Amino acid sequence: MQSATADEAALQPPSFVNSLLVLWQDPSNRRFVPIGRFTFDGEAYSFAYTRAAANLTAFRPLPGMPDVRRRYTSVRIPALFNQRVMSSSRNDFANYARGIGLDPATATPWEQIVHSGGTRAGDTLQFMPLPIVDAGRARARFFANGVKYVPTAKLASNGRTLLVSKEEHEQAIRALKPGDRLRLMREDNNPVDQYACLIASGLPNPEPGSVLTPAKHDQPLPLGWVPRVLSEDIWSLLQGTQVSCSVIRVGPPGAPSHQRIVLDLDHPAPPGFRFDARGDWRPLVDH
Repeated sequence: MQSATADEAALQPPSFVNSLLVLWQDPSNRRFVPIGRFTFDGEAYSFAYTRAAANLTAFRPLPGMPDVRRRYTSVRIPALFNQRVMSSSRNDFANYARGIGLDPATATPWEQIVHSGGTRAGDTLQFMPLPIVDAGRARARFFANGVKYVPTAKLASNGRTLLVSKEEHEQAIRALKPGDRLRLMREDNNPVDQYACLIASGLPNPEPGSVLTPAKHDQPLPLGWVPRVLSEDIWSLLQGTQVSCSVIRVGPPGAPSHQRIVLDLDHPAPPGFRFDARGDWRPLVDH
């Protein structure tokens, strides 16, 4: 497996994604850390632990994959990951597949994990397409994080206070449609992530120090956050320029909050830019 900056094919629609980051939630701080790389080449599945996993004192190898310095390869999907796949024989499968953007008649186990993020209730794992730099563009697909916490959070960006009520927040999400552009913004003084980046609708043009509410035309309305695994990289992209992302899919009001908004980043990469500059996502084994 190569690093995220080498010879990766361009990020394709989810049905063609062949490499995922496996994110594990550290119970000590609830931070999601990229502990593995899970791939599928159309015939065989492969899993390898990352350098980040080797540096986590609280992390223990996943069930069925005890050796962090071994690559696990099989024509069958690993049992732990297969638990994140719904059987097509279930009565609710068609609704589930359509809800994550798949055709129930053709949805594969791999596609289910890619589209759903592979999450289970009470679980500590998530899956995310490997962000890449291709043809001079930074490309990533991700879920908006922390969606349910926005209405109760004290948020600010570039010296401006951003206020949103629960009703305004939900209304803004329901109004989203595929293809809509959302702005990425550095958040001021986030106590958890110094590189926190907000995902917001609207076109902000106010003076620093002003207080913004959704009632003001074309002001940014925060909807969620960039996943922390990407925040430092997005913070870097925001240096001296505006960055936006596009809406791919919007879940209904009853959907889990962490699956409400699926987004695509496709932005010119500055010279020398790469995701994961420290190499935390790189596999511990080369072959």
